Amino acid sequence: MWKSLAVEKTNIFILLIFIFFFLASLFLNLPAIHNGFLCADQAVYFAMTQSIALDGDLEYTTKDLARYYYYFDAGPQGIFLKKSKDGRIFYAKSFAYSLFAAPFVRYLGVNGFLVFHSFLLFLILFLGTSFLQHNNTSNLSLAFTLTFLFASVACIYYFWISPDFFNLSLIFFILFLWLYKTQPQKKATEPSSSLLEKFLRSPKTDYLASLLLGFATFSKPPNAVLLAPLLLYQLFHRRFGRALVMALIFIFSVALFFGANYLLTSDWNYMGGERKTFIGTFPLEKPNITFDSVGHPMTSEGYFEKFFLPLTFVPINLFYYFFGRFTGITWYFFPAVLALILFFFSAKKIEQWLLLLGAIGGILIYIIFMPDNYGGGGGSLANRYFLNIYPLFFFLAPARKKGRDLLLTWIVAAFFISPILVSPFRSSASPATHAKRFPFKALPVEMTLINNLPTNTNPRAFRVDAGITEYHGFLHFLDDNFLPKLEPTGIWTRGSASCEMILKTYFPLKEIVVHLLNNPRMNNEIKVMVEGQKKKAILQSKQRTTLRFPVGRGFQIKASHLYRLKIKASKGSIPYFENLQSDERRVLGVFFELELIPAQ
Repeated sequence: MWKSLAVEKTNIFILLIFIFFFLASLFLNLPAIHNGFLCADQAVYFAMTQSIALDGDLEYTTKDLARYYYYFDAGPQGIFLKKSKDGRIFYAKSFAYSLFAAPFVRYLGVNGFLVFHSFLLFLILFLGTSFLQHNNTSNLSLAFTLTFLFASVACIYYFWISPDFFNLSLIFFILFLWLYKTQPQKKATEPSSSLLEKFLRSPKTDYLASLLLGFATFSKPPNAVLLAPLLLYQLFHRRFGRALVMALIFIFSVALFFGANYLLTSDWNYMGGERKTFIGTFPLEKPNITFDSVGHPMTSEGYFEKFFLPLTFVPINLFYYFFGRFTGITWYFFPAVLALILFFFSAKKIEQWLLLLGAIGGILIYIIFMPDNYGGGGGSLANRYFLNIYPLFFFLAPARKKGRDLLLTWIVAAFFISPILVSPFRSSASPATHAKRFPFKALPVEMTLINNLPTNTNPRAFRVDAGITEYHGFLHFLDDNFLPKLEPTGIWTRGSASCEMILKTYFPLKEIVVHLLNNPRMNNEIKVMVEGQKKKAILQSKQRTTLRFPVGRGFQIKASHLYRLKIKASKGSIPYFENLQSDERRVLGVFFELELIPAQ
């Protein structure tokens, strides 16, 4: 009886949480929150969902573009489109998410996306809590499910107009359908099983899981890796017929979606063919602006030849995957790492080993096949693609959890991601902001992601020209401790803050020579670190000096050579307040110029 009352109270709390998110989603002023601006994936999914909801097709037209501007003044910046053989233009992303979100968007407009997400959130909380309640954790089952979402950055993607939260939900539902029946049965003294309980413990849930996995695979093809643990579990229990039917249902589901894509767009591959991204100017704005006259090619054809890296980068990326400054799941998805630790120190079942296999397979797919973009692109917050793998860790952890696990998880979340959690929209719009301060400044930078770091969303910090001779490179700043480049040959650091950057060249260097100019302050200690080598100089007012650093090939990725630099002045200066004749209002640290000496 007491357990029944606890379950009833838990369900009431779930309902209250759903009502809160439902009403918040219904009344948020999303265009204002986004400052009239959506970019890349959010732009294309918003436009595509509108097209499905209001026109019943995937074709991009002038009407679609005009309709977009009613909500977002900046236009669909970074939208992905493709041209078919007959000249029509289509949205070049999977329509799985848009198809499910379309009914909500049709009647609720832009807020329909988040209302749809509120129902997904309700299902995750209800199903996750129900799963845990079978293991004598009913008092904390909801707390653990909430922690899974809200003590990680997964909850931030609830507010994104993109398929990321949808994909997480789909994978969660698939795993629940598969694993619920493996949990202990209700005791004879408890109320008789409902029809839902009987369904969830029947083989039908395996077939439904296979069907949903087809949807998830069409939405994000690497999700197909989850088919392996589903089928291997059946084979382990010698259910060969069921495994065959599940495989056929999965194939049918995938073929159904890709077939629909072919019928609607004349192409199986929604990311292949003549595919482009558009910024500033969009096709069909005017009769003379066509698909061919604007845009940048972004086809997936020839992907492996362009982006594949040697397998020697796999262990490097694995380290970054767990401990990187911008994508490390240890900091952004600590519940997953804790689940992994608890898994290794507890009794294990065959399904848990299969979940681990699926998680490893999913991680390796992204690391091997997307080695320079496994986190989801420069505009992503943390590791966006990990959301497709994250649900496996909810079910991987031992069923019986303890309150101390909750406490530890929230302490880690408070230390690392609390700035993200308290400001989800700001964090989404500026995904590198939190990583420009301690403790993230102390973490390793993902060198393999140099072209897809979230700091690159600031155009003044991305590919800044450097070099005072004929040999030039590009600086990628990792924080805001520099002043926008006004001088032609060098850059000022900001005040007494430490300025961290990565120098990229397309040739190996023998030496990096750093020329320094002090601000007006006296006895200013300047510290410079290049590739781990530290040197310092004490400069007087406006004094110059030069520091030389011998270097090797740096961190090499194909033709790129990357070198880590850090420069810090101990004293900052605002000349405007220190010199009556000065109009310089910037907070000056130290001015530096780089002389790049190439290797012979």
